[in-house]
Amino acid sequence: MKALLLILTTMSLGLPATAQTKPVLYPKLSKTLDSLVAVDQQPMQAMMQHAIADSTRNRLIAAEQTNFSRHQPVLEAIVQKYGYPGFKQVGEKSSNNFWLLVQHADAHPEFQQQVLRLMLPEVKSKNANSSNYAYLTDRVALGTGQPQEYGTQLEYKAIGLASPRNLRDPAQVNQRRKTLGMPPLADYLKMAGEAHRKMNMSAAK
Repeated sequence: MKALLLILTTMSLGLPATAQTKPVLYPKLSKTLDSLVAVDQQPMQAMMQHAIADSTRNRLIAAEQTNFSRHQPVLEAIVQKYGYPGFKQVGEKSSNNFWLLVQHADAHPEFQQQVLRLMLPEVKSKNANSSNYAYLTDRVALGTGQPQEYGTQLEYKAIGLASPRNLRDPAQVNQRRKTLGMPPLADYLKMAGEAHRKMNMSAAK
């Protein structure tokens, strides 16, 4: 259960909730991304509602993995047709939703790396979320056996006690985070720890 809570905490801290307000270039694509994320999140939300039996949790985890597999060819087709769907293309909310779906494509690290390459110029032009870029960078790094850059991917030594996994040059991490407009690592760890503690309390009910 701790691993599940880690995933949920990471997502919740990296994905700002934003309503679509401005006209976008591809409204149909925006709706598609929002629909995909709704399906993506269903198993996780079910696991967080209350304490559940191991058999139920295993079934939900299997459903989650099935969703990831079904979404992968859709994501690849989107990238092939549109490139990286940024704020102008689909709106801030849907762009963040695309990022979240890619975060979950751990079985396809080459695809995640492709998205990172496409995302960087969009971040520089403020057409994509810079913090999300950090999360995906770290996710890909750890998934390919490399140390992370920004300390976004966490582990918990105990309930509420967060620490970054395999972090490169910790002394310089705050400078790297600052370049992407992120708060100091200590602030992030404190926020993550508090969220982790609350989630564990909720799941135990």
